[in-house]
Amino acid sequence: MDRHAAWAVTAAIPLLALVFYSTTRLLPPFWGYFAALAVYWGCILIPLIAWRGGFRLKRLQLKWPARWLVIVNVLVILAVAVAAILALLENALPLWIIAVMGTCAVLNGTLEELFWRGTVLQDDATRSDQAIQLFLFTGWHIALLFAADVATTGGATALLGGALLGGILWTASKVQTGTVGFGVLAHIGLNLFAFTELAANNVI
Repeated sequence: MDRHAAWAVTAAIPLLALVFYSTTRLLPPFWGYFAALAVYWGCILIPLIAWRGGFRLKRLQLKWPARWLVIVNVLVILAVAVAAILALLENALPLWIIAVMGTCAVLNGTLEELFWRGTVLQDDATRSDQAIQLFLFTGWHIALLFAADVATTGGATALLGGALLGGILWTASKVQTGTVGFGVLAHIGLNLFAFTELAANNVI
């Protein structure tokens, strides 16, 4: 495990909580939420990935993990897709917002996998390293709970539980394949529907 990257992101979690707290009060909450995510991407993930040498194309190679792992990922994505469709039936969104959510999904899914599973989690990671990485990945999502007036389906339990489940699946994929390519695709797919549902529940 890259302990320098792990310590750096741990130190950043309280700062990210402050960013989510501030931006969702200074801006309309939904857009403040994504402004805070942009700070997370631009000021935390990209610099840390670059600093620790995580931008290597071979880490993004698409290799397929075991069939059962692919199936579980697909089922999780489909479950979130159903929730997003139901939310869209309640509040249809303009296509431009869905396009913005798609862009955010690509950015978040790619950068998070490159950082958490491609930089923090090294190829020779022990089970202890994997557990610490999962704990930190789930823990950083606590910062999201400081966002004001943003409705999330299932609240904190769903947010942190979903992060833990996703982290387990994508960590298993990295361990099996040695790359984050499949994790990136699965993470983007999950984010696409999760962000769309978030928009449908918060954009009036």
